[in-house]
Amino acid sequence: MDKEEFERIKAEEKAHLRQLRQLKQTHRGAQRMASSAEALRKMRNEALESETDAMTDQLLRDAAHAEARFELATEGYAPQTGNAEDLDREDLAKAEAEALVRQMKAAMGGATPSIEEAAQNATDPAAPASATSPAGAKTIGRTPPPEDEPPADPAKSAKTIGRTPGT
Repeated sequence: MDKEEFERIKAEEKAHLRQLRQLKQTHRGAQRMASSAEALRKMRNEALESETDAMTDQLLRDAAHAEARFELATEGYAPQTGNAEDLDREDLAKAEAEALVRQMKAAMGGATPSIEEAAQNATDPAAPASATSPAGAKTIGRTPPPEDEPPADPAKSAKTIGRTPGT
């Protein structure tokens, strides 16, 4: 066996080992994918999925129904018939929605007047607009000085280093 033949056999062996390493990596990847797919298959719960789908469908139907009723109401074609129980439910839902809106606005810092204040302001047109805003409204930065105090004299309150002004 001469040197050229040895080098050729050595190169073939290296190519074979590279091919074997590539096949092993491919096999490990396929095993990982199969393991993940099996774990996912075991996690599925058909009964829970069907129940979730049914609930989602019901919510979509309810939303479409409410949207259609809203469109009819905005166009002036709202149905005038209905029993007292449905009207009570609607009034209760409206009241809850209004309370939720007031609560969210108050949480965001935009405090709104209560129902009593709004009714009083609606019936009393002479009420000032500032009466509806709370006295402790949130501000960003410094609070403005009260309006009844005159502005301070800058010459008296000026801070200096060294000599006093005017000397």
